[in-house]
Amino acid sequence: MQSISELRRSARESLQGKWGLAIGVFILSYLIIAAGGSILGFIPILGWLASFLLVGPLTIGVTWFYLSLSRKERPEVGYMFSGFNDFGRTLLAYVLVTLFTMLWSLLLIVPGIIKMYSYSQTYYILRDNPEISALDAITESRHMMNGYKGKLFGLSLTFLLWYLIPAAIFIIGVAVMGTGAAFSDVSYYGQSGSLSVVSLGAVLGGSFVLLLGFLASIAVSIFIYPYSQTAYAIFHDDLYSLVEQNSEENDPYEADFQEEFEQTDEPSDSRAEQDDNHPQETKEEDDTENDKNK
Repeated sequence: MQSISELRRSARESLQGKWGLAIGVFILSYLIIAAGGSILGFIPILGWLASFLLVGPLTIGVTWFYLSLSRKERPEVGYMFSGFNDFGRTLLAYVLVTLFTMLWSLLLIVPGIIKMYSYSQTYYILRDNPEISALDAITESRHMMNGYKGKLFGLSLTFLLWYLIPAAIFIIGVAVMGTGAAFSDVSYYGQSGSLSVVSLGAVLGGSFVLLLGFLASIAVSIFIYPYSQTAYAIFHDDLYSLVEQNSEENDPYEADFQEEFEQTDEPSDSRAEQDDNHPQETKEEDDTENDKNK
């Protein structure tokens, strides 16, 4: 299986010349989900339930898009809606994965994160196995991820570290604003509650830095989401190949049966030849004995 750095490099190679398409799909899906959530959010309970009808198949369709992109195919923008072509399975898979992860998270955050990685291959399995049910896909994902959750977490961490950039900018902005507020002269010119020029500048400067941090977080997301999703898809293909290889190596029944058959077949043929030759030899011995008696 490829290392984390190799997975990232493979993702960049798959995205070469397709960054615009990959980013466009991300932005379009985000706008659709945001708009749908805003509209359905005004409807109590039913709106929240109805949002699953949109978000579930669309999220899985976007995942399939990046899977196709990672395999260096030529998916069109419309492929991001392919989850709606298999609406029942994709919706049920999304609901079950979300529900199971949420229930595990109620225990503690860490079990929820672990289960999130356990279920991470579900959507890919649905794509490559049209006949498999949503629940079976989740089960197969759990089996595939045994022993590999740590590596996927490490891969995810390399992308999450990019968000340290906007986080640092946010911290600087808050610090500047806090400094301005701390040194504000509440009695400036004898007017209680007024701000000094320096404090006002610090507050305005801190607000500007916070705005920069917000824009930086958007820029990082636009770059990281297609990059990470493509890398996760490559991870899936590598993991699937590795699991298949291990399954063949750890399933000795067919090889053992073939070897045993070959071993037992050869003596059987030898015994048959011996049985065929034995009557002939006996007959020759009898004829020789008769000639002597004569």
